[in-house]
Amino acid sequence: MLSQYIWPDGAPTAIYADQLADRLFERGMPVELVGGSGTYRISAREAPRAPITRLAHFEGSRGRLLGSYVEYRSVSRAFVRYVRENVGPADVVVVSSAPPTTLTLAPAIRKQGAVGVYWLQDYYPEVLRGLREYPAILRWLLSRYWDRALAKWNHVVKIGENLGYFGINARTIRNWPTLSFPGSAAPSPKTALYTGNLGYCHDIDCFIAECQRLVDAGYEVTVLGDGPGIAQLPGWIKSGPPYPDAAALRAGLLAAEVHLVAAHPQIRRALFPSKLWNSVASGRKMVFSGFAGEMAEELEESLRAPYSRHLDNWCDFLESVFHSRVA
Repeated sequence: MLSQYIWPDGAPTAIYADQLADRLFERGMPVELVGGSGTYRISAREAPRAPITRLAHFEGSRGRLLGSYVEYRSVSRAFVRYVRENVGPADVVVVSSAPPTTLTLAPAIRKQGAVGVYWLQDYYPEVLRGLREYPAILRWLLSRYWDRALAKWNHVVKIGENLGYFGINARTIRNWPTLSFPGSAAPSPKTALYTGNLGYCHDIDCFIAECQRLVDAGYEVTVLGDGPGIAQLPGWIKSGPPYPDAAALRAGLLAAEVHLVAAHPQIRRALFPSKLWNSVASGRKMVFSGFAGEMAEELEESLRAPYSRHLDNWCDFLESVFHSRVA
């Protein structure tokens, strides 16, 4: 399993990669977690039990686009070297779309005789619209390039039906709650919480409007996260850095009566907010902003989905692919 960020980093993709690798490890699968050396978000949590390999690469600064792009390319080159030196015909290689430059790794994996599985957390031709809206013709051309590259993978696993790739090798396996919520502690009345990244693919105006409605109804709204949207929040919204560890995040989610989940009404095929799943599992009320079109449809499906099975669905799929290789 190849992912730019792995333990101890607190990036959502890192946590999901850790948990998938660990569940495979528990089920007796020979799994190795391979990641880079950079940092997205500091967060304390227990190390995964699956073995870890960490690769050296150039490390840019988060929030600086050129530095991030150079780091993306460096991580992908390190992954290609790893594949050439370590992957064989009996292997299944799961590659995260973090960083997005891993899109082109399929030929290197196929050359080793292995099966490549691309974990599509973000569809970047649409993600780029959050940075700056660009002409539809350029978006169409970039999507064509992206889709041709995705078609070279044996399997593409999307985290939501709304993500913009719909090739015959695609399937949807949704993300899952990364936390458990034992007990039934009562929340603090009239409190609302947003946690995690508030970034380029969130409509800040829509988000602030929902916060205003909550404040008008007597709620205290708190945003604890990172990303460029934080600096755009008005002073009447309490804000601060992300929770430092899983225990603090669990306590914060249980303490809030309402959880906020944000999207963008114009950017509907880029991603799907993974923070939804912990909110669903916590049993707290949720208030949504910016969901429209395909995103709104995926939200409705996700709220009906049996989320307790999602991680095992991933494992069942990978076990079937692996056993078909070694049979």
